[in-house]
Amino acid sequence: MPRVRGCGCSAAETVIASRRMDRGRSVRLEAGTASHTGLIRASNQDSVGLVEGLYVVADGMGGHRGGEVASAEAVAAMLSVFDRRDRAGLVSAVRSANRTILEMTVTRPDLSGMGTTLCALAVANSASGDEVLAVANIGDSRVYRFAAGELVQVSDDHSLVADLMRAGELTAEEAARHPQRNILTRALGIEADPVIDSWELEPALGDRYLLCSDGLFNELDDGRLAEVLAAGSVQETADRLVDEAVENGGHDNVTVLVLEVVAGPEAREDRRSAVPAARSEWSTPTLGEADQGRVAFGTALAMAVCVLATVVLVVGLYARQGWFIGSDDGDVAVFRGRPSGLLWFDPTFVEGGDLRLAGLDGPIRIAVYETIVVGSLDEARRLIEGFRAGLEAAPTDQA
Repeated sequence: MPRVRGCGCSAAETVIASRRMDRGRSVRLEAGTASHTGLIRASNQDSVGLVEGLYVVADGMGGHRGGEVASAEAVAAMLSVFDRRDRAGLVSAVRSANRTILEMTVTRPDLSGMGTTLCALAVANSASGDEVLAVANIGDSRVYRFAAGELVQVSDDHSLVADLMRAGELTAEEAARHPQRNILTRALGIEADPVIDSWELEPALGDRYLLCSDGLFNELDDGRLAEVLAAGSVQETADRLVDEAVENGGHDNVTVLVLEVVAGPEAREDRRSAVPAARSEWSTPTLGEADQGRVAFGTALAMAVCVLATVVLVVGLYARQGWFIGSDDGDVAVFRGRPSGLLWFDPTFVEGGDLRLAGLDGPIRIAVYETIVVGSLDEARRLIEGFRAGLEAAPTDQA
């Protein structure tokens, strides 16, 4: 098993599965991991999990208890269900983690609104049968590759500022100080069928991979990450990254998982192939038409009635959970429910009407128009007050 550093009371929830991956694989990774609560947070809502051949980092959200539960449950679900050793199987395991969180929010009102980011890397098979490294991501936890002296971010952040940067609305410098830079556009536990990004990468002996929560890269830039990844064992590197992130401010929980390809194909040249674009996938039915046709009509009808009754109950509860900021006839308003509604359950107007959408600056106006998902009414009010403060400060800034 990979070595894991114990970090005392500041450690993330760590899950190490007892089962092992296929023994006949030629690609093998060595792992080192470390975590710290940071200097500001009262608790560590990050979680990390690993078995031989599967590695996961999650960063929870949704209050003190909710964030811890969401990240830990997501990681545990990933490790328990990942049996299909390919990219589709990895994505399916992420979806299973999402269902686990949603089911808990239905039965545990105290955990309503919880969610988590998640990134994972696994040794898997490609369609041609070659061994590859499969990567999956949702949210703003990241996966990096350090190879041939070059650090490359593999995953794409799913956040408001990242979306605005990709659309050309913000520069990297503007994004770094944007007041809504922590707003996520995707996470587990928010919707029933989230879009999961995935990749396949060629393994090469000596290459290193870094999985981390945002508490790391918000404190250390890419140049420093590359310098630290270039030297020391994977455990020494993990410890050093966390220590430096805390020393540089420690404004958030910080968790890292450093991997090195210690068995596998030799690199064919000094440079590596470019990281491909993400494959963004929705869920697909698990049964084809031929399989469904084999089910007896009577049994299928009985099952359908039971499933429908359960779905109506679950959907009703789920549709009434959650909060978001959006537009109400041109006014900034707070709603309860899901932004697009769900079946016949529409979101409910809660409050608003005293701040016009047209008065906001471009990026914020776009974000509100497309809806901003928040964890509570208090969080929504704080964000709106921030919008209002920005408007009040604007004339002074121009002067």
